[in-house]
Amino acid sequence: MIHRGFRCLVVALLVGSPASMAADGPFFEERVHGLLKTYCWKCHGGEGRLAQLDLRSLPLIKRGGKTGPAVVAGDPKKSLLVQKLVSGQMPPGKELKPTAAHIKIIKDWVVGGARARYVDRGLNRLEEPVLDKSDRDWWSFRPRVRPELPVVSDTDRVATGVDAFVLARLESAGLDLAPEATRTELVRRAYLDVLGLPPSPGQVVQFLADRRPGGWSRLVDRLLADPRYGERWGRHWLDVAGYVDIIGSDNDAGGISLAPGIWRYRDFVVAAYNSDKPFDEFLVEQVAGDELFDWRSVESFSPGQLEQMIATGFLRHARDSTSSPELNTADIRHQVLYETLQTVSTSLLGLTVHCAQCHSHKFDPISQADYYRLAAVFTPSLDVQNWIQANKRHLHTVPPGQKARIDQHNGRVKTRVDELKKQVAAIEAVVSKRLRETKLAALPEPVRSDTDKAVTVAKEKRNPIEAYLASRLGPLLAVSPAEVRGALTAPQLATVTGAEAEIARLVASRQSYETVRVTWEAGSPPPTFLYRRGDYTTPGPEVKPGVPAVLDPVGRPTPIPAFGTAANKSSSGRRLAFARWLTRSENPVTSRVIVNRLWMRYFGTGLVATPANFGLSGAEPTHPELLDWLASELVEGGWSLKRVQRRVLLSETYRQSTSRSRADWKRGTQADPDNQLLWHRPLKRLESEVVRDSVLAVSGQIDFFQGGPAVPIKSNSDSSVVVDLAKLARPSDANRRSLYLTCRRNYHPTELSVFDQPTVANNCTRRDTSAVVLQSLVMLNGSFAMNQARRFAARVVAETPGGDQAARIDRAFLLALGRSASDEERGLAGELLKRQSVESVKSPQRPLEHLCHMLLNTNEFLYVP
Repeated sequence: MIHRGFRCLVVALLVGSPASMAADGPFFEERVHGLLKTYCWKCHGGEGRLAQLDLRSLPLIKRGGKTGPAVVAGDPKKSLLVQKLVSGQMPPGKELKPTAAHIKIIKDWVVGGARARYVDRGLNRLEEPVLDKSDRDWWSFRPRVRPELPVVSDTDRVATGVDAFVLARLESAGLDLAPEATRTELVRRAYLDVLGLPPSPGQVVQFLADRRPGGWSRLVDRLLADPRYGERWGRHWLDVAGYVDIIGSDNDAGGISLAPGIWRYRDFVVAAYNSDKPFDEFLVEQVAGDELFDWRSVESFSPGQLEQMIATGFLRHARDSTSSPELNTADIRHQVLYETLQTVSTSLLGLTVHCAQCHSHKFDPISQADYYRLAAVFTPSLDVQNWIQANKRHLHTVPPGQKARIDQHNGRVKTRVDELKKQVAAIEAVVSKRLRETKLAALPEPVRSDTDKAVTVAKEKRNPIEAYLASRLGPLLAVSPAEVRGALTAPQLATVTGAEAEIARLVASRQSYETVRVTWEAGSPPPTFLYRRGDYTTPGPEVKPGVPAVLDPVGRPTPIPAFGTAANKSSSGRRLAFARWLTRSENPVTSRVIVNRLWMRYFGTGLVATPANFGLSGAEPTHPELLDWLASELVEGGWSLKRVQRRVLLSETYRQSTSRSRADWKRGTQADPDNQLLWHRPLKRLESEVVRDSVLAVSGQIDFFQGGPAVPIKSNSDSSVVVDLAKLARPSDANRRSLYLTCRRNYHPTELSVFDQPTVANNCTRRDTSAVVLQSLVMLNGSFAMNQARRFAARVVAETPGGDQAARIDRAFLLALGRSASDEERGLAGELLKRQSVESVKSPQRPLEHLCHMLLNTNEFLYVP
């Protein structure tokens, strides 16, 4: 196949020939384009399209706006552009006005025929190269076909279809699966992989004691049904979505602008994973939940409809700084659109389409026209000309009609409550005045008048005598609420108690709604243009919404509306149609992308090592038939993710040992040094959240409260980031799972940051894993690790009431590592405790704290076995 970059270069040399030169008048590109940009684009170009007039290119100028073409070639009197400039009507008000010389240049251009040096003849071969057979022959673009299970020799090791495909490759290379891991290793592995938490001693004992056939299967089923599963696997999806709790680019360590109600999207994801929501529905709701029903006209949201609205928060995570008027510019608006497209393409299509923003992709058969057709799917909800600023991009948990009714009801309640409060206050004021006059009359006559005056003078303005009288006699004039209530007459008391009862009833009748960050279309779909060189100031031909041609089953760009229509009549339906196409069973990429990412979470590397790039510059699958078998299992199983996970977890491949002590280790490393054939279980370090959550679980401090607003964090002067204890709703919120800590782009809690918590510039499809000295420093000297080590030791003491040293050592090992200490470990730990006991007479628990702290720093604690 000819390299796509070379083909595009050849085409580029053949297109864009200059128009014939005329004798009179400038060309559009030479002088006119720059003048229009200077004087007119503010309202009719980059950031505005008033009267639907766009002056960025000659075709758009000739098309004109609401009042017709802006220019009539050769006739300046019929050219509205010239007439508006000559009359001084435009630019309006105090905007910069063109000079007479500049107006003459534009007028001469019109008189000369409104010529352009290059004639725009629509999409050219550079912007939309012709696809050939070789373009469609790349593995990820080919239709998915369910493969037959291969025949293998070692049938005893085939627990699920996964093993058949893995063994087939291994046997062809003269290798086999590693022995099964020990049962203590397996139970710890399963808990960490599925729940992101270590098993408790009781859970370890429960599994080890279950010797009946099917014990492993029962454990897998328990874990997949555990509500903490959704927190663990929901976090994986939030990475892919680029989830953050904030608005903007997050460049100020001390400044956090929270996105109102975005935490509901996080909770939606967790609930979707726990309920095993069909993954096609999960995707459709996130891309187009607002288009599944006419949310503007319903009386109230059903729980399912509210979920569908919340799901569209998926499209609201791009870096958007337009809340600030100074940054609400066309550049940043377009960047928000482009970053949203990048999230959609990498998370759902496994393609890096952003390369095609400026030119057709150099490697993949994704044209520049494809890119802008895909952009046209999303421009109605991210309309650069009808922009919704980032801090206003939210709706409510009730539809507009219900919100209006609630506001009206609450307004009436407030009016009536205010009336009743004034009525009560008036009665109490009369009684209070009478009581005060009685108290005043009881004062000695010589000081009565002076005291009355003294207490009414502002404290800082009193003279010495007034200050003395106010402090000594003023309290004698005070009237308490209880005194007022006791002095009410029977009719007054009846009026007051009746009013208070009505106030209580009215307050109880108040209705409420909350904020939710969602996606919706604010107006009619704007035209979408192909931007030459990716520059929005040089629009080319208009394009219609569509999908990448190479992914279209019929081999040509198919308009999005052909795939579906929106139930929401006030929306374009483009995103819903795209989502329906995305989740069709014949779509070649979506199901492959999803199951590859699932495999990556369990084995550290996907069957395709580049999870966001299934294109020609990405990796090819190590087991293509296994990938397609898993994708078929997903689609044919009703898009149940748990069903596919069960196939993986029950496999012999998953249950392999990581041990290097096997006899054929040398042969395996020579034949497959990177373990691409999966002849042993790869070792995985815990992700940042799992490190922190595991420490909290082992110390017994973890709070499993689920859902709700994010736990606040703050940045200290020493650059550390910690939970903001002063702003907690509950003290125990400091120990909630890491999923619920405020998620920022650039500033993460220190114990998460050092363990490779990703910076969320856009989205994260694969986390990096590093081994750096800061990790050891934080785990050894950090306040979090040290405090939790102390609590860990206290837990060990509380759970071993006899005080036996060996029992405490075993309990510490069981809590931290899921197993008892070996004889050698028990001996070494005993020596450590004995030696440090001599040095810590005043702190008898300190040696045990050091042992517990040491266990939290072992590789066995920090890695999945």
